[in-house]
Formats: sequence, structure tokens, C-alpha cells
Amino acid sequence: MKALFKKSWFTGVLALGLLLLIFLIDLWVMNLKLRIPYQNDTMMSLARDISDGDFINIFSFVLRILFFVAFIPLLLSGLSVFKKTNWGLTTGVLYFLGFNITLIVYQASYNALSIFSIILIIFNFILMTAIFITLIIRKKTLIENSDIKVTEKDKELTKSKIPLSVLIIDFVALAIALSTFFIPLYTLGGIDPYRPILISVLFTSDLSYDVIIYFFYNFVIFLSIFLYLSRCLTYYFFDKSKFITESKSFINFIFVTTIIFFITGLSISTYYTLTGSIASTPAFIPMILMSVVIFAYSIFRGKYNAFEALTVDQKQMKYPRIEPLLYVILLTAISVLMLLLYIVKIEISYGTYTNSVRLSGLDILRDYAVLDPGYRIIAFILVTMLITVGITLVTSISSYLSKHKQFSKIVILATVLNIFFVFAISISGFYFQIAKEINQSVLIEIFSTYGINLLDSITYDYKVGTDAIYALIAAVIVLVIMFARKSFDRDELTPLEATLSSSSDISTTGDEAVPADAYDDENLQNFDPCPAFTDLDQSTEIYEKDLEKREGFKVKETSLNDLVNFVVEYARNSRLHLSYTPEDIATFVSGMGASKLSILQGMSGTGKTSLPKIFSEAIYGNIDIIEVESSWKDKNELLGYYNEFSMKYTPKKFTLALYKAALNKEIFTIILLDEMNLSRIEYYFSDFLSLMENEEEYREIKLINIKLNRKEDDEEIEYKALEHGNTLKVPANVWFIGTANRDESTFVISDKVYDRAHTMNFTKRAPKVRNYQNPIARKYYDYEIINDLFMDAKAAGDFDAEQNEIIKKVEVLLAPFNISFGNRILKQIEDFVNIYKACFPNEDVEKEAVEKILLSKVVAKLEVKTIDDKEQLEMEFDKLDLKLCAEFIKRLDNE
Repeated sequence: MKALFKKSWFTGVLALGLLLLIFLIDLWVMNLKLRIPYQNDTMMSLARDISDGDFINIFSFVLRILFFVAFIPLLLSGLSVFKKTNWGLTTGVLYFLGFNITLIVYQASYNALSIFSIILIIFNFILMTAIFITLIIRKKTLIENSDIKVTEKDKELTKSKIPLSVLIIDFVALAIALSTFFIPLYTLGGIDPYRPILISVLFTSDLSYDVIIYFFYNFVIFLSIFLYLSRCLTYYFFDKSKFITESKSFINFIFVTTIIFFITGLSISTYYTLTGSIASTPAFIPMILMSVVIFAYSIFRGKYNAFEALTVDQKQMKYPRIEPLLYVILLTAISVLMLLLYIVKIEISYGTYTNSVRLSGLDILRDYAVLDPGYRIIAFILVTMLITVGITLVTSISSYLSKHKQFSKIVILATVLNIFFVFAISISGFYFQIAKEINQSVLIEIFSTYGINLLDSITYDYKVGTDAIYALIAAVIVLVIMFARKSFDRDELTPLEATLSSSSDISTTGDEAVPADAYDDENLQNFDPCPAFTDLDQSTEIYEKDLEKREGFKVKETSLNDLVNFVVEYARNSRLHLSYTPEDIATFVSGMGASKLSILQGMSGTGKTSLPKIFSEAIYGNIDIIEVESSWKDKNELLGYYNEFSMKYTPKKFTLALYKAALNKEIFTIILLDEMNLSRIEYYFSDFLSLMENEEEYREIKLINIKLNRKEDDEEIEYKALEHGNTLKVPANVWFIGTANRDESTFVISDKVYDRAHTMNFTKRAPKVRNYQNPIARKYYDYEIINDLFMDAKAAGDFDAEQNEIIKKVEVLLAPFNISFGNRILKQIEDFVNIYKACFPNEDVEKEAVEKILLSKVVAKLEVKTIDDKEQLEMEFDKLDLKLCAEFIKRLDNE
């Protein structure tokens, strides 16, 4: 089924079929019985009685005409399928979208459709959504089959998690937009509570006109949002950059929609409050949720901006600091805290009698309906202030997170608006203090409102004050600090930020998260994007001293036979008293000579990990053990991550091992991937499998797509082992060894891995060593010595895999099982046999070597094959005197 969706004809036919289904459902709706008082009619029958002259008959007649016109977009859709385009199908789905919207208008106007009819219409909208998705998939398929090429930049962006994260955010935003149909626009309390929900327009007829009108408006807006999302999804499949930028407009559109929803609910509830009703509005909920969505989008937009290649113009670029944002947050907090301050304080006294009323911002908002019009003005200013400073705060934070170029102007606007509202409310408090005589009767009414009855016959002395001045003083102090700190200026981008471009993975690690203002003028003079590499670079002197020490143990004249016998003796007499036969060591050494990747597989406790460790120890080499985890899904788990916010790269243990090996090119180095099949090897090691195909000078891995340079006193310093600031060559002195268990907790190793690696099987536990002696000294075999031994053995060897009779016969035996010998495998067999023979120069071990490599490289593939006559195959291998292969086949499980 998945393969069918990659065929444009299938997705076209599927979309056309869904359109036909929508057409039939609409025909069904047109012929279903209506509600009371039209229970004996259908829309079709009402359309035929147009002579009655009722509006519902006229509307039904128009719908009938529109329904029959639908044959035209259906024909265009069919033509579009054959022409391998989407325009006809898009026309068809848009036409039916409009037709079903008209049905919704019909229902909202007359409340005549049955519940079942409404369900069918909703089902049609779901089908249209499915068609939009199908058309997007079809568009992607048509593009892939055309000559349009995906750019390298888009490929890199596809590998990151940014587009997927933005896609999820878009769908969350769509869900919030949909929630406006289910959250009450406002609520009325009292004996008969009233909570108008927009979606109720489709099911009830007792809603007020303001709700019905807003339903139509909101429905049109939501359809616009849905269509815009469909457009964004089209870009998601073939232009990720365009998708991310279009998503900004999509999210902002929904945010504005939720603000309008809130303001509408607030306005209506305010109107009802002024008429004496108990009203409130929960319409702020979608707006708050969208604020969170904008923050989330801003984070990923900031990552995308860092991903993009930033070009520096002739004029210097500016980089936003976090300090101005902190001041905006502080000013917003001051503005909001004004709700808790006493904006008006009234104290009345007569002789020894005193009483007072204090009105905070919250009191005025709560009781504005029963207060004097002057207080209602303050309430209006307070509400406007809350909405405005809330929006400017969201905008300021999101522009900072997204590294917006207009961040400084946004900060200035947010500051001005906060100061303005604090000043306006403070002045309002002073107004009541100045105009005491004008407001005397009003002030007495306020006391009455709060249950304090004053006698009209007595002349009271009263004082009016305000605490709002404290908020104004605090805001002015913050403003002065902002000017003193030059917070409206932006720091210039240094070359370090200017080099930011796309990275293959934008995942972040918690240990490197630092604020953006950590990188202003002074700190950027000394900045290290990868301290781990710096530590290794600064250890060069230590490495040189270590190399001098090893040189004292360096072998002079040696051979592969000497190497094998020495390692056997060293292992036997080591502290662990390991038992390896010369054949075991020779197989291990020959495997390394044939391939840079070896896999040691078998049961636990058979010495898989001990072998490379003791070998490296014996020859005074280096070994780094990397513990593979089952959660590894991509190469970044192996290499490391770049943090866009701290602008630092955190290499993993594997990368540090490669980097160290590059600084110590003389030393034979093993990187051991312990339990490498706990995760699928192709997930995290695929790049290195591909590197095996390249010649040694072309084996390099690009860590990230930005240039890493550290700075000391404004001087750029390159990392010693990196090329172009981001590429690490796989040193020739490195061998990759992987251990693999074979149980239910591990993954099966694929042929792709086996073909590129030498495999050594451990089927039994090694015997205990009894005749050991005192430990012997290590001998230093550097990379050049071992490489020369391998090259000499290959050059002097006379084994020809293509002409070998045993190999030819085995190839014939395995042909029915679709097991063949490629050029890569033949070369590895040839190299292995020649090196193995050099390990035993005085013995005839060619047949033994051939059988070992055939078993591990070729015959082992029978393990996943179905063998009908296992005994016959076993007999054929016995005839060739390949006892190990015959024994392997005998052990195979028929199941």
C-alpha cells in the first residue's frame, strides 16, 4: 500500500473517488427529510416549490442548481488525473468545499437540517481534508518524477528536526483555531445562565444574532486558515525553507484571529455588564495558548535562522542581546502589578469619625459596571493595557528567540507602550485627587456602593490619593537604567556568528545552554565553540612525551609471525591470563589487514572484548571503547551535537577518539564499539560504512555544516585536526572493531555490514591457562610497522581467489541460495589468505585460511536461508574437506 501512494495515478484516482463520494453524500443530504416545521419536505422538494416565494424555497432552489453544476468540476477532476496535474482536482475539492459551506449557511439560517444531515456534512469536510492530503502527496510524487532537483541545502534541512517540529506546531495552532468554535464567546450568569458556543449555531435556533454573525465570520476565517495550511504542507514536501517562512504567517494569522475572538468576547461581555447583567468571557484561553505556540515557533525559527547561511553585508550586522528583553519583562511586570496598587484612595472624616475606600486596579475591573463613568474609563485603559503589553511581551520574546532583525525596534515599541500606560493610569489617579470638588457627589456614591452610608446633612472632609505614582517612579527608574546601559543598541555580529549556517542536526544538550548575552563584546574576544577539542590540542606536548616513551620499546626487525607469537605469549602471561591460540590471533590480524572494520560476534564471556584490548596493550597501541546504546537512531549519537543557542559543539566519545588518533598518527589505534548491534548499525554507522568504499585519503566525515574556530584575544585559531573547521579525516592509523552478541536484545546484522567487515565468530569459551609465567614487557608496533607488514604480505602473496578451485566449487554450491561473490568479497578473501599465510611462513595454511574466510564471509549467510536438504549440502562441503563449514551447516536450525 505504501508503494501505491508513490504512484501519481493511484493518488489521482483516490482523490477522484473521494470527490465522487462527496458528491453522492451531498445528493443524499439534499434528499433527506428536514426538521420541523419542514418535516414533510426535503431540500429538493422545497426547490421544486419555488413558486411559494418563501426564502427557504429560493435558497433550496439555488442549492439544487449548484449541485447539478458540480458535474463540471467532477469532469475537470477526471481530466486532471489523466493529464497528471492537480489543477482539476483542486478545482473540484474547492467547489465542493464551497457547496458544503453553503449548506452550513443554510442550516445556520433556518435550522432545518436533521442531525444526521449535519453529521454527513461534517463527514464531507473530513473527506475533503483527506483529498487535500492526497493532493499534497500527489504533488510531491509529480515533483519527484519531474526534472526539479532538490537542493543540497534542502537535503541538509530535511535531515534536521526543524521542519517536522514546525509542522507539529502548525497542527497545534490549527487545533487552537478550531477550539474557538467550542469555547464560549462569553457567559451570562444569573438564574438562567447562558454560554453561547459558536458550534451550537448548527444545532440550535435560540442563539443571539451576535453569536450567529460571529459564527459565519469565524467559519470563513477557519476555512482560510485550513486552506493556508494546505498550501504550507505543499511546501513541506519540496521546499522546507519556504515551509518554515510560510508557517510564520500562518501562526501569526491564527494569533490575530484569537486576539479578535478575545476582544469580541470581552466587548460583548462588557456591554452586558453595563446593562446590569453578570457577564464574563473565557475567550482569552485560545489567545494564551497561541502565545505559547508563538514562543515554540520562535525557538525553532531561531534555530532555522542559525541553520541558514548568514551573509554579512558591507554594513555590520547586529545581534540581539537578552538584556533589553529583561527590561521589557520588568516593565511589563510593573504594568501588570498596577492591578494590585490602589489607584484611588478616598478617606472621609468628620470630627473623630473616619472611614476610607481604596480601589485597586482589580477592584475597578470587577466593579466598573456600578462605578462612575470616570472609573469605567480607567477600567477601559486597564483592559487595553493588559492586552497591549501582553501582545508586546509575546512579540518581544518571540523576536528575541527567532533572532529577528527588528528586535531593537520591537523593544523600543514595547518600552514606550508600557511607559505610556503606566503614566496614563497614574495621571488618572491624580485626576481624582485634583478634582475633589467636582467629584464630591461621586465619591459619596462610591462609599454607598461599598456599604458605607454617609449622611447628606453633614459636610465631610475627605482626602483623595493614589499609589499609582509608585509604579510610574519604578518604570522611570527602569527607563533611566535602560538608557544608561545603552540597551537600545545592539552588539555587532562577530565573524563567529556570521559563519553560522545549516547543521545536520539541531538537537541541543543541556550542559551547554547559556544565554545569548554571554557573547557580547568582551566574551567574544575569547570564545571556544568546542572546549573538548581545545583540551586535546593543548595535550600535544603530553602526546610527544608519551611517544618518546613508546619509542623505547619499539621493535626493530619483525614479521607477522613474530607479532602473532608475541601477542599469544603476552596474553597468556598477562594479569588476566588470556588463552588465545596462534590461529586466533592470526585470524584477528588477517581480518584487520583485509578490512578496516572487524566484527567479533558470539556468546557473552567468550573473549570478544578482551581480544582487541589485549592486542592493543601488547603492541603499545591505543584503544577507545565506545558503549553503544539501544536508543541510538542516527550518526549524531555517535559524533555529537551542536547547540544553536550557546554556539558550541559537544563531541561524543567516538569523535574524541578519532580526533585524538588524528593527533597521534604514529600510534596504532583501535576504536571498539562494544555491543554494536544493540541498535541497528545502519542507523548510526551508515556514513562510516560508505567511507569504507573510499580510498584512505578521501575518508572524511563532516561533523557539522558550520565552521568551528576558537578565538583568543580576537585572534582566530583553527582546531588542529579539523579541515575547513568542520571536517575530520578518518586517520589511516584507526581500525574499527565491533563486538556483537547474539540474543533477543540485539538486532540482526545486515549483509551490507557483513560485506564490508571481517567477521570472527566466538563459539566457545577459551580454556583456562595453566602454564603461565611472569608478565612480559610490551613491544611498540607503530602504525607504519604494522601497515608495512600488511602491505608486504599482500604484495608477496600468490593466492588468487578467482582461480582457486575450492572457492569456485563453493560458489556453485551456494548459487541456489542467492549467495554470490562480489569483487569486494573476493578482494577481502585474497588479502585475508595472503596475510594469514604470512603469519605462518613455515606451514601450509592456505586451505585453512580459505575455509576460515569462506565460513565467516560467505557460508555464514546460510543462517538466514531456507535449506531444503541440509544433509546433502553438508555432504558436499565434506567432499571439499571443509570440515568447519560442514559442522556449521550441521548446527543450523531448520526452522
